[in-house]
Amino acid sequence: MVLAVFHSILPGIMLLLLCFFAFLHCWLNLFGELLRFADRMFYKDWWNSTSFANYYRTWNVVVHDWLYYYGYRDFLWLSNRRFRAAAMLSVFIVSAVVHEYALAMGFGFFYPVMFLLFAVFGVAFNFTMNDKRQSPLFNVIMWACLFLGQGVQVCLYCQEWYAQIHCPRTGDGFWELVMPRSWSCSYQT
Repeated sequence: MVLAVFHSILPGIMLLLLCFFAFLHCWLNLFGELLRFADRMFYKDWWNSTSFANYYRTWNVVVHDWLYYYGYRDFLWLSNRRFRAAAMLSVFIVSAVVHEYALAMGFGFFYPVMFLLFAVFGVAFNFTMNDKRQSPLFNVIMWACLFLGQGVQVCLYCQEWYAQIHCPRTGDGFWELVMPRSWSCSYQT
């Protein structure tokens, strides 16, 4: 499994960069041009981030600003500014659910890898690798984590895709739909 993750790192990071370029640069700039939207700051220099907190703020500025104003600040307002960590956690959970939903609709199956990476590792890295870290070494660590995370995603989603094709469903219940087939599949070639 470890070798499969390492073999998936290059396709994973290429997928990350291509999706970044295709969506955050080309697609949003096309609509910005068509709609004559003057402020074209859809992303900032996320590749220079030395912390995951900075990466999350600069990777997708549109989504970050929306989540900040309509999720984080509203949660703080409702709690009278008492639960900052809970507000941040709720924003991460909402983002994780939406990303997982988008992947589930795109792939046609539910596999909670993206949710776990966002809700567990994303929160942990956000609190441990904060903005106090300014050394270029932390940029290397952040890139290594991105490489490894993309490798894990590509490896596990491909494994589940293969299991979805070669291991038919045994029933039509709710748990059959949400339980990943790669966990119980024993396909022999």
